[in-house]
Amino acid sequence: MNPKLLKWAFAVMLLVYTLPSFAQKTPVSGRVLNKQSGEVLAGATITVKGTNVSAVSNSKGQFTIEAQPGSVLVISYAGMTQQELALAGQASDLVIKLDESAETTLSNVVVVGYGTQRITKVSGAISTVKGADIEKLRPVRTEEALQGRASGVNVIQPGTPGAKPTVLVRGIPSFSGTDPVVIIDGVPQTLTDLNSIAPTDIESINVLKDAATSAIYGVRGGNGVIVVTTRSGRKASKTDISVNASYGLQEVINTVGVLNATEYAAMINEGSTVSGGPVVFPNLSTIGVGTNWQNEVFTRAPMQSHTISARGGADKMGYFLSVGYMNQGGIVGGIDKSKFSRGNFTANLNFDLTSKLKFILNTTGVILDGRGIQENSFNSVLGSALNFDPTVSVANTVAGTPGKYGFSNLLLSEVFNPLTKLENTYNKNTGSKLYGKFELQYSLMKNLQVTSRFGYTKYDGNAKSFTPLAFYGPNNIDNSMNADGSAVAGRHNSVSHEKVSNFNYTWESFANYNFEVGGKSRFETVAGFAMAKVSGNAAGATRQDVPFNSWEFADFTAATGNNTAANTNALSGYYYQYFRRNVSGFGRINYDYDNRYLLSGTIRRDGSYAFGTQNKYANFISGSAGWVVSNEQFFNSKLINYLKLRASYGTTGNENVDPQFVGIVNGGPSYGPTANSNGYNFNNVFYAGSTVGSAANDALRWEKQLQMNAGLDISLFKNALNISADYFQKEVDGLLFTPSASLYLGTVPIPTSNIGSTRSTGIDVTVTYNQTIAKKVKLNNAFTFTTAKNEVTATNSDGTAKIMGGYYFNGQSQSVTVFEKGYTPGYFYGYKTNGLFQNAAEIAASATQAGAVPGDIRFVDLNKDGIINAQDMTKIGDPFPNFTLGWNFSMEWGGFDFTAFTYASIGNDVYRAYERNANYTNKDRSVLARWTGEGTTNDARYPRYTFVDANSNIRVSDRFVEDGSFIKIKNLQLGYTFKSRMQKSWFSSFRIYAQARNAFVFTKYTGFDPEIAGGILDTGVDRGSYPQPRTYTVGIDIKL
Repeated sequence: MNPKLLKWAFAVMLLVYTLPSFAQKTPVSGRVLNKQSGEVLAGATITVKGTNVSAVSNSKGQFTIEAQPGSVLVISYAGMTQQELALAGQASDLVIKLDESAETTLSNVVVVGYGTQRITKVSGAISTVKGADIEKLRPVRTEEALQGRASGVNVIQPGTPGAKPTVLVRGIPSFSGTDPVVIIDGVPQTLTDLNSIAPTDIESINVLKDAATSAIYGVRGGNGVIVVTTRSGRKASKTDISVNASYGLQEVINTVGVLNATEYAAMINEGSTVSGGPVVFPNLSTIGVGTNWQNEVFTRAPMQSHTISARGGADKMGYFLSVGYMNQGGIVGGIDKSKFSRGNFTANLNFDLTSKLKFILNTTGVILDGRGIQENSFNSVLGSALNFDPTVSVANTVAGTPGKYGFSNLLLSEVFNPLTKLENTYNKNTGSKLYGKFELQYSLMKNLQVTSRFGYTKYDGNAKSFTPLAFYGPNNIDNSMNADGSAVAGRHNSVSHEKVSNFNYTWESFANYNFEVGGKSRFETVAGFAMAKVSGNAAGATRQDVPFNSWEFADFTAATGNNTAANTNALSGYYYQYFRRNVSGFGRINYDYDNRYLLSGTIRRDGSYAFGTQNKYANFISGSAGWVVSNEQFFNSKLINYLKLRASYGTTGNENVDPQFVGIVNGGPSYGPTANSNGYNFNNVFYAGSTVGSAANDALRWEKQLQMNAGLDISLFKNALNISADYFQKEVDGLLFTPSASLYLGTVPIPTSNIGSTRSTGIDVTVTYNQTIAKKVKLNNAFTFTTAKNEVTATNSDGTAKIMGGYYFNGQSQSVTVFEKGYTPGYFYGYKTNGLFQNAAEIAASATQAGAVPGDIRFVDLNKDGIINAQDMTKIGDPFPNFTLGWNFSMEWGGFDFTAFTYASIGNDVYRAYERNANYTNKDRSVLARWTGEGTTNDARYPRYTFVDANSNIRVSDRFVEDGSFIKIKNLQLGYTFKSRMQKSWFSSFRIYAQARNAFVFTKYTGFDPEIAGGILDTGVDRGSYPQPRTYTVGIDIKL
């Protein structure tokens, strides 16, 4: 054989045998990213399928692995869908984008107390609102984003710019306070603090609703927990800059039907003559339409919001920076009299100091500025607009009298020209807030991390108000100014200042340790302790006689008033300080066996300075269990993709009470030779020495809640339809409030006691349905259903106590709400009606009703004793809804996006308390349907009209209760996004949009707005409440 040919053959064989070994050593490199957010995924696992060869992506998401051509890479990351990638030839600089898990929202990671969990591993009850939904809503306050989007949460919004809403998590658990605790990036805050967050800074909101999820917060978790997570930096990624700007106009949605001037004059004539008086308006033909004062006080008001944010990071640090400004004018009186503005700066930074030590620094600075008007109260601006004389002209046409606006010669007290009230409204509230946290995280070993966090909130506020001398008409008894501009004898203008300051902190240290046993048993544990302190002070002063009766000179130092024996109120002031301390220890164990069986247990021991000496500490324990049925081998369903059953039971607490102490009162008069002497005043008489001013209840203990929850999570139709449903039962014992009783301590106020209990039961449901049509149109639907039934199960020892509220004045001082055993908290309490007396025979045949004449209301003799009196008062309505519904619909097609949000509240009543019923006040148009003779009407809402009401037709009764159910189209938004198609474009996306908020309201309620916020005893009582405006907005969202 030819030696040369043999040599070539050997070389070819050697090449054939060695090529595979060379192929196995071919390097493959690339990056792993989150497809939705673009964030690098550090710690992703890349495996060559069918081998033990693997690699892990670094902090930049980069990896290098050796594989031969034709191999398949398997890429996996927690919370992401596993992806397989076939290699073809030489592979380098691969960009692998992983989708978030296909189990839709059920696989998302949620933030819980002192850690995170995949929602698939949670056996408690949580509602989640994502930052993208909040951004589209553009709320003024963050709580607005929870309304109708978080099941189990009832949000009742006010209309006043920047005002705090009523927020109820799963019913009404307590009398002493219903606000849930707010946790911002792990730091406890209050519901009030949510006015300080720019909505665009929020990544997500999780509402912890049951004991299993909230018990780890112990005393703070009794009313539910709202966990807010703000945006953070992204390590090893380029800087993303976002610019958001919007401008809008607000207007009133609805006005109340009242009489015009001619109708008013005719009604006044009727009321006067029926009562034996003269004709007040002899010539009705000359009066005309007159003035509708609602049109004078309502105005279009601007609203604007602007934010700029930057997000990115280097190898060992990440940052999120944002600056924002929001300004909302009020539709009552305009931006000069009613407004809320907020300026924000946020810096969220995280640093990898070493491979094991991480430092997180979150800081937010806020500047707040606001002005307000008197609303939903006695003689409010809107109440005056509804009740003031419509025959009066807007402008003052009477020569020689002060004031810009007209006055009535009929209304001589209490009800004034609303424009005069607005003109004489002067106040200003400013505040600065700094809050955030310092946090260290240290990895002691694999899966063991120790965290120490110091969270703080510092607030300083200044408020000033001025009450000028005012002229309401020549014969008005409430004048403080005479017709010649001089002060009425004994009347003064005054300026009031208040300065408040507080500093709250929480220091928490805890350890998280996660481990596996046997490959199928997984444990997630946390244990730690917390110390907290709330402290603050306030100082205020009031002084009379401001120079020139002018807001420009309204300052304490400029006023000249000094106390005398004849005027002890010319100069006054106060100062107080407070603090509260808490110490706690806590722990939690979550157990998961083979992704099928879930167990969780939580314990927290809390100590509080606020309680009696024998009850300063309490334990709060909870447990929960879950069963992922769909992960069982026997489960094989093409319809159901995921099914989890879960249940929980546990205790939480409430410490909404001031610390217990015995207060001492001393200090003498501020004038004359005994000024500032050692003594005290009682009924304006000076006594030497000191006296007890407040008493302590050493037996005061914690308010405890026992809560049971049972629920399920299910996904169907390839995860297109997802349902989460819960049933809960909550029992509260030892309610904290001050009892109504005689002053058994003399003049000392009665201390807070543990009196009574409540029970709440209900159902929360969230349904989402997502679908893509023809691979182009994306449809997303989210439905929520929330219902809660509340009952007071005990009050005082014999169950007879009634805590009254909902006070108003309609010619008589009235109270309409009650907290009482056997009923819902804060229900409407009054007389039931049964038509109208048509004649004297009907009056004689009915229960004794003093003063009744034909045309008066017939009240129901509930106890059948033959006499109509206070013993016949009963439940006549409920301000809280039977259930609420929310529907959020969004659609995307090409560059277009459309969002619509609808919210419905069903079964809530409203008590109409804005009608003053004085002889010469204006009337609701319903008075035109009044009883005018036998057989004309038998509707108790429309009794006869007269100046003399011996029957007291204006007493609290169902005559004034209306169905406040409503459906509101809360948000309509249409946008278009321009995507950058040029490599050197200055933007990556540019979105323009138009929005209408509160676009439509469907309700039977005849007042301004059926959504009336307040405490437990004020919700639903309409004294002239500030309505929510309809807002038209245009805006841009730019990503650079």
